[in-house]
Amino acid sequence: MLASPIAHIWDKPVDFKASNTYGSWSGAEIETFLSETRIPLRLSFAGKSGLLIVPVWFEYQAGRFWSCSPNDSLLVTALRDNSAVAFDVSTNDLPYRGVRGRGSARCTTAADNQALERLLQRYLAGTDNPLAQWLLNRTVAEAVIEIEITWLTSWDFSDRMTGIEKISARLPGVAL
Repeated sequence: MLASPIAHIWDKPVDFKASNTYGSWSGAEIETFLSETRIPLRLSFAGKSGLLIVPVWFEYQAGRFWSCSPNDSLLVTALRDNSAVAFDVSTNDLPYRGVRGRGSARCTTAADNQALERLLQRYLAGTDNPLAQWLLNRTVAEAVIEIEITWLTSWDFSDRMTGIEKISARLPGVAL
């Protein structure tokens, strides 16, 4: 784990248990949500000019998020300087629910496109499309981003939003 200039009591990996409750959901419910959802993770980090948030495709495994970005990207450069991150994975339509937390990121230069190919399979169901081909054919190597979760919680407003139609039904034609 890369050292963070921000020392918190939470800088240790979370001792995540399926039977414990973290906000609205159990650990098992959080793992199911993170494993099954195809919503990008919103990743907050400190850049040279201040805090930034970027959406990234991710895969969740055993208390860690895995992602990738070009090795020379602003995201990877910043994470190599300061590993402290915050994250959010939440629905964009009713009922609002999701997971948010903090973690520590580590970036390693990938020897191949295996991590990117896994994300393309997860989010685009394959590599036989123009976006996937464009991403796979970039000349800059990918960096694999591993985020070790140090604190997390969940929320679920399903009960209080019962009976409210999704935004797309209430406001047809409005871009979400």
